[in-house]
Amino acid sequence: MRDRLLRRKRLSRAQVLAGLSVVAIFGSALAVDLPAKKPGLWVSSKLIHFNMAGKPPDTDNTPRVDAMCTDASTDAIEAKLMAGGSGQCGLNIEGSGNTYTISGACPDPMGGGQMVTHGKIVRKSDTEIHMESQSTSPHMSSSVVAEAKWVGACPAGVMPGDQGTFVNGVFKKSRNIKDAFPTAR
Repeated sequence: MRDRLLRRKRLSRAQVLAGLSVVAIFGSALAVDLPAKKPGLWVSSKLIHFNMAGKPPDTDNTPRVDAMCTDASTDAIEAKLMAGGSGQCGLNIEGSGNTYTISGACPDPMGGGQMVTHGKIVRKSDTEIHMESQSTSPHMSSSVVAEAKWVGACPAGVMPGDQGTFVNGVFKKSRNIKDAFPTAR
């Protein structure tokens, strides 16, 4: 299972909390009011390491590049997800200015304990954000380092919430956050 996850570099159930902390890159209002960001197309490059207990470490340093068309409605969905709107997990974000800390826990999807996340968001400007997070549980650990940049208005035909890849200046949709998390609307 671990090898399949590492090859695909997809977010699994065991990486949900780490993934939700990545959502912090795009969030708007939580326990604190994060500085405003520009609506439009944001591209993030994430280095994700996922390690299962008792297995060799994940040493793949290939970044995962994702894109999302954002606006106030998608920011609200992401804020609700981070605050616990997706179920039994919630993240606490504290800070001021341009630096914020992330902490949270949820049941380990593999059973037998909690998955705990800690991280930091640094908003360099309203068009550039840096985030780091670490998640641990009795069965696994993961780390995410991400850089997100606003690249402009959403391309024609790309709707707020559309997520996908951005390669050579071309957006390719894979899903929409509004469809993926309908209960968070």
